[in-house]
Formats: sequence, C-alpha cells, structure tokens
Amino acid sequence: GPNGSVQAPHLTVSVFARGLLIRLATRIYFDDEAGNAQDPVLALVPAERRGTLIARRSADGVFRFDIRLQGEGETVFFDV
Repeated sequence: GPNGSVQAPHLTVSVFARGLLIRLATRIYFDDEAGNAQDPVLALVPAERRGTLIARRSADGVFRFDIRLQGEGETVFFDV
C-alpha cells in the first residue's frame, strides 16, 4: 500500500460497458476481514460510502457484491 503500508485482502475490479467512455475501477473488500479497519485506501473513502466496497457473506457462505453505476448506493470508483 501507500508508503509500504499493509492493505486488507481485496480484489481490484475494472468495469467496461457499452456507453462508458472510460474504464471504471473499484475494489471489493470482504466483511469478515479485521484488516479493513486499518486499510489505507479504504480509509480514504468517506465512512458513509465505504459500504459500497464491502462484499457481504450470506448465510450459505457465499459473498455478494453489487456494482451500481449510478443512483442511491452508487459504488465508489477510483481514478486510475
């Protein structure tokens, strides 16, 4: 991470779609990772928007992560 800091486990995702002129980049963090609290990149995101980057584990053990391109709960995207 920045300045050699340790980052929480995450996936980096790029979104390409018809009508988008640029690639959208985001991250997927996992709700059961203790390291999320110290992740330097996640800390840059306003607290009220961090939830859009967190995959949640369901009762059957499968993670769910929805990407929303606009509107309420719009996923946080990063400049690349």
